[in-house]
Amino acid sequence: MTKDKEVKDTIIKFVAAFEQVFDKDWAYTKQNLGIWDRPTDLDDEESIPIISNNGTFLNPKVDDENENWGYRAILLDQYRTLKKLLADN
Repeated sequence: MTKDKEVKDTIIKFVAAFEQVFDKDWAYTKQNLGIWDRPTDLDDEESIPIISNNGTFLNPKVDDENENWGYRAILLDQYRTLKKLLADN
């Protein structure tokens, strides 16, 4: 196996595991981290959602993915760029 193929295979496996934890298995991840959905009757002025109740870490479904979460917007941007590059090759 060439080094380039080994690196690409490793990246593909990492992205698959990352997606499993932070997207596909998000309900289980939230349970293990003690993250609970916001009450639906909570006024938006009281709290700024960083992940909507029907979103995931990778697909938060909020207007501002950077809202009060440090480097999350950069992480999501780089993840999406990497996914596109992997799909194009």
